[in-house]
Amino acid sequence: MNRMIESIPSANILLSSLRSVGYTPETAIADIVDNSLSANASAVNIEIDWCDQRIIISDNGDGMLNQELIKSMSIGSSDPLNERSIHDLGRFGMGMKTASFSLGKKLTVITKNKDGISNACWDLDYVRDNDRWEILAEDSSNELICDLSERLSNYRNGTVVCISNIDKVISSTSSAEKKKFYKMIDNIKYHLSLVFHRFMEAGKVSVTVNHTPLVPWNPFIPQNNARQELESEEVVENGHKVIIKPYVLPHKTKFTNDDEVTAAGGYKGWLQHQGFYVYRNERLIIYGTWFGLFKKEMSFNLARIQLDIYSDSDFDWQIDIKKSKAVPPAYTDDIIRLAAEKATKQSVKVYNSRGTYSDSNHRGNANVPQLSYVWEQRKDSRGAYSFVLNKKHTLLNTLKTSLNSEQKSILSAYLNLVEKCSPMELSGVNDVLKSNKGALSEDEYNELAYQAKQLISTLVHNGISKEEIRGLFQQLPDYINIMDDFDNIYAEECI
Repeated sequence: MNRMIESIPSANILLSSLRSVGYTPETAIADIVDNSLSANASAVNIEIDWCDQRIIISDNGDGMLNQELIKSMSIGSSDPLNERSIHDLGRFGMGMKTASFSLGKKLTVITKNKDGISNACWDLDYVRDNDRWEILAEDSSNELICDLSERLSNYRNGTVVCISNIDKVISSTSSAEKKKFYKMIDNIKYHLSLVFHRFMEAGKVSVTVNHTPLVPWNPFIPQNNARQELESEEVVENGHKVIIKPYVLPHKTKFTNDDEVTAAGGYKGWLQHQGFYVYRNERLIIYGTWFGLFKKEMSFNLARIQLDIYSDSDFDWQIDIKKSKAVPPAYTDDIIRLAAEKATKQSVKVYNSRGTYSDSNHRGNANVPQLSYVWEQRKDSRGAYSFVLNKKHTLLNTLKTSLNSEQKSILSAYLNLVEKCSPMELSGVNDVLKSNKGALSEDEYNELAYQAKQLISTLVHNGISKEEIRGLFQQLPDYINIMDDFDNIYAEECI
């Protein structure tokens, strides 16, 4: 029989090692801000102080009970395998601690809710001297605790994270070190303005750094009418969704002045900001990469592609503790490569045209998506490809504005038939794929049944008999999957 030997790591050695996970100051601060957003904060205030050598992040989020605070201070405070809320930006229960340790030796957290104020502290100097896994609780009269508590005085709930003795940030008091310190603050501002731009643009949160409100920076420059939006794509694999939206930015001649051109290039410059932007629950994870598809070139500078994923895809995308790494899973390879090729090809045309490029697909307002973009390709969870009509097409939207509600229903029914009766569907190209990929998921079945009900309702309203509708459905590959329930679906819609 095997003999079990307990092996407890040295607190000093392990916590010291965690200081070198690989954070930069800006990614560390962003990781801590994630906790504020997950706690429903609408205001996050960041103070980075040279004189006191500390960094303070305070928010008006939900706050924590004392036992919740102690748990959150534990190393590995949550199971990464647990299902996460779509609003939760965390995963490993390591971010706040490892991010803080990458900046300084002491982490103090104060939290406030209806039950009062609690505090807890990791002091790496104490851990080094005692080599014990001990979190400290400071006396409420402690000068630092009083100072930090004051930042919550105007909030009913909230949390303050204070990182002091920031030896990883300030190694000396020289003028060169001080200059480097303030350059770091600028980088943090730029980084947060980009990483959380969707939250700030939606009015979900305001962020200040040293009392200066941050202005969100949207890398896709939506305010410029010359921007081109190419066809979007969507992949679903085992219930995990990826949404791909390629954009081609305007030529520099389409900006009002040089300052606008520089701003659109981003704080790292045009070359570094071309490529894919991966968002997890709307929080930017990684940007300015082509995932090894090809090298960066000046003529690709206008190509930027938005990829939206969700927390249920973390393992597919190999999201790391720092939330600064992502690797596309194999099932996205084809569609990501296609999106990159389309975006870079169009970028080259615009870049080389010096803003005068125009062809049959781009006349007049350059902000209008390509008129040839009539069909969108989709891949479902079974691996089957299909084509659906682009419901945002300029001409279709123009037509809809001239129709009443009944006419719109008839048009929608007809477009549904066009999709289901496309040559690809009727030729059986997808039939083999679909038959080999297993049964429909519950979500796929419900979506198909919903579409069928809408179509049945319109057809019945226009005098089509039940048997004619049944015969139609039997000819359509998609609807064959629900024919066993046809009578029930028909009855539900026609009651």
